Amino acid sequence: MSESPADRAELRERLWSALLAMQRLAWEQGAASQAALDEGRLDLARAIARDAVTHQDAEGRLGATGDSGLVNGGALGEAVALLATDGDDEAAVALERQRWWFLRWSPRDDEGVVWHLRDSQEVWVDSIYMVVPLLILTGDVAPADMQYRMHREHLWDEATGLYRHRVNTVTGERVRGAFWASGNGWAAAGIARALRIGGDGVPTDMRGRWQAQTRGLVDAVAAWETPDGRFHNVLNDPATFTDGTAGLMLAYAALTGVADGWLPSTYADSARRWMISALALVDAAGVLRGVAGASSFDREGTSAEAQAFALLALTASDAVI
Repeated sequence: MSESPADRAELRERLWSALLAMQRLAWEQGAASQAALDEGRLDLARAIARDAVTHQDAEGRLGATGDSGLVNGGALGEAVALLATDGDDEAAVALERQRWWFLRWSPRDDEGVVWHLRDSQEVWVDSIYMVVPLLILTGDVAPADMQYRMHREHLWDEATGLYRHRVNTVTGERVRGAFWASGNGWAAAGIARALRIGGDGVPTDMRGRWQAQTRGLVDAVAAWETPDGRFHNVLNDPATFTDGTAGLMLAYAALTGVADGWLPSTYADSARRWMISALALVDAAGVLRGVAGASSFDREGTSAEAQAFALLALTASDAVI
């Protein structure tokens, strides 16, 4: 990947063109809106937000277009908040409804941790990205920390420093105990984004704990890097395909940490290596190949989330050049 501004601009346009042509569910639409926000494409972010409000369901989930996930609309909150800041009363109400879905109405276990799918009693590591930044955005700092801590309690493996994918909180069953690379990427990227959103509004002790634990997670995932700067879909299973999305998520988290001062500058070198390795597989049409493929994410393919994280990582990289 060329480092020249012109080549980067051309790459971005190809990535956007392919992303905007892809069908997207709530979390994918949310990641796209975040890429637009970070890149300063605010009119695009507003357009995505308006559609998210239009498709908010009766329960309060933004962008609900058939997605079975209970939490995925949270990723759209930042773009909707931009509309609300513009003075859009409908957007302000929609954001408040999404907020209360997380605070009160979304199905959860007796301890309060929200479940990822209806009637599943399961926590998923993906939810850290969907829930925690949104609650920080709405000023609900203590609930954000509770959701993070409970997800970590159920899913984090002390021996490896990695997150497992899915656990039933009622039975304790590891529904999918694999160390899914993209799942660990969701967790690292989610806390990095929450820290960026919250800034000094995140209490000092909490901020330090989040920073230290996210640094530990980045280190734990980095230990499984392949010689070509990628990660196997299941980190400790070399029989699984390599997934560029995980590298982009991890790159975004690390570069954000460097830019915000809670990771040493040396992390940027690894982050750029992961990013460049993934972006080497962008084709002429702007489609990122060699990633966990939608919609099951259990085999190699293409995905809107990979496109969005390519853009998020590029913008994060620009901030530390």
